[in-house]
Amino acid sequence: MKPQEGTRRSIDDLRDGAGSLDLSTPDDNSEISEMITVAGRLLVVKGKGIYEVKLADQVDPKRTNIGVPNTIQRVLPFGSEHPWVGAVVSTAHNLLKRTYLPNEIDCDKALALVLDIAQDISGMYELTEKYRETQEAAIGNLDPKIRKDRSILVPAVGNVAVRCKEFLQKSDHALRGLFDVVKLFYMGIGSGGWESLKKEVESGSQDIDNFPQFLSNALPLLHLVRNARNCVEHPRQDQRMEVNDFSVDAGNNLLPPMIEIIHPKTPLARVPVADFIAQVTQSIVEIVELMVVFLCTRHVQAISAFPVQVVEIPPARRTSEHVRFGYGLVQGDEIIPMS
Repeated sequence: MKPQEGTRRSIDDLRDGAGSLDLSTPDDNSEISEMITVAGRLLVVKGKGIYEVKLADQVDPKRTNIGVPNTIQRVLPFGSEHPWVGAVVSTAHNLLKRTYLPNEIDCDKALALVLDIAQDISGMYELTEKYRETQEAAIGNLDPKIRKDRSILVPAVGNVAVRCKEFLQKSDHALRGLFDVVKLFYMGIGSGGWESLKKEVESGSQDIDNFPQFLSNALPLLHLVRNARNCVEHPRQDQRMEVNDFSVDAGNNLLPPMIEIIHPKTPLARVPVADFIAQVTQSIVEIVELMVVFLCTRHVQAISAFPVQVVEIPPARRTSEHVRFGYGLVQGDEIIPMS
């Protein structure tokens, strides 16, 4: 039987009443660093993870079951204690604000895209760490002695090509998400890729910042990741990935697993897999952080008579040690943070 209109029920009193949530988990009692509301989601950033909070009304909007609880779920196993979360997630949260950017830029969508990118970066870090542990364990079990029959047991990581393929797919997906963010700021560059962004930026003023130099330095990595992903998805004789597990060379040296990218435009000479995935991950974190910084720098607008800028916040003035950039006013030699 449906309740009469205007009739208060126990479930209404419960759902509408004040309350609190305990956001501690068995393995994370760290403090809350910030709360992010985007695309209908409430995300809580803590030291060791990022958690999504869903209230009972989100699960049971028609209020049919008084027993439905609020839920807390960890969506990223990395939090504010991890530098990359500050560089990517918190920096974007600081900068992608309607207060400081033109109305035509969809800040909520841009922030949601960055959070998707963070999921990929999280996966890249997890793959990197698991790979490192597996490789170290394989070396730890090595018997370095050549046996009487002149043979030696060579360690193996196993499935190295599969691991590299998964890593490159996540890397490429993260950078495609970043380009989607770019298109919210430069709406006419969709078909030209990263080169079209470079042309767009270079066609404007050159003395605003070092965005053109940043792009020139980033493009080789951006193109390498895209082409390497194509090498594993669409291999050809002149476009492929070569991966080897542990091996022994002619000098009796044990070589770690190696990766090589054969591509006419972006070849990569043989390098250790562990070094490659660690360096690419760190480079993508830096590119995502600075891309958002430069996009907002180029589009920030004054508030009333105040000339707001994107500034690098001095370490002593930061609310979080891993969040380097925010909005502020520059008065002489002094920076006054505003976000």
